Amino acid sequence: MKQQQELSLLNNFEKDSKWFHENINKLREKGFTNQFVAIKNAIPIASGKDIDVVIKKIEEKKQNPSYIFIEFVYPKGRIIIL
Repeated sequence: MKQQQELSLLNNFEKDSKWFHENINKLREKGFTNQFVAIKNAIPIASGKDIDVVIKKIEEKKQNPSYIFIEFVYPKGRIIIL
C-alpha cells in the first residue's frame, strides 16, 4: 500500500473516531446502546451485540474491517476503568 493511501486511511479512521465521540448520545438515542457500531464516513454501516457479527456484516459489504472504526456504545453514565 502506498504511503499516501495509508495516510488517507488513518485520516479517515481518525475523523470517524472523532465523529463517534461527538455523536455518541445521538447513537444512543437511535438504539445503538450496548452494541458495537462500525462507522465509515460519519455513517453507521453495521452494528450488533457481537463484534464477530459486526465484522461479518462489514465483510459482506466488501469492506475491510481493519480499516473501519468500530466501537462499543456504552449506556450513558457508565464509567469504564482501563
